[in-house]
Amino acid sequence: MSEVNTRPSELVLLQRVRNQLIDYLEIAASFQAQQDFQTQAPETDVATEVLEQWADWVSPDWREELRTPTFSEQERTAIGQYQLIWEQTHNNLVRPLPALVYIHLAPAWQELRVAAERCLAVFMVRGKLSDMEEATT
Repeated sequence: MSEVNTRPSELVLLQRVRNQLIDYLEIAASFQAQQDFQTQAPETDVATEVLEQWADWVSPDWREELRTPTFSEQERTAIGQYQLIWEQTHNNLVRPLPALVYIHLAPAWQELRVAAERCLAVFMVRGKLSDMEEATT
């Protein structure tokens, strides 16, 4: 009897990464979502999570990794625009980061939120893709 391959394809793995980016952007784009995250996980430094999770999903080689058709050209452009704001924010904020209630007042954090909101809007044109099957779009 032959063994059935249950490993997801490369496209499905990319779709999962894309969906994780949407989840990330939903939090980064909303001060309320950040506060809700903090309330649900009080031991977590949410501001640090917002900064570091992006780096977990978007490597320096993201242009080679986050390819079409899983990522549309508009989405790739939006990632590049967000990446620039994220890098500025990541490099310029003081460490350790202040409490969430204070970091929300920082102009750099406000700019990051707006950039995340714009990027998310581009991704939501198509929304999330299947985590199990290769998307046809």
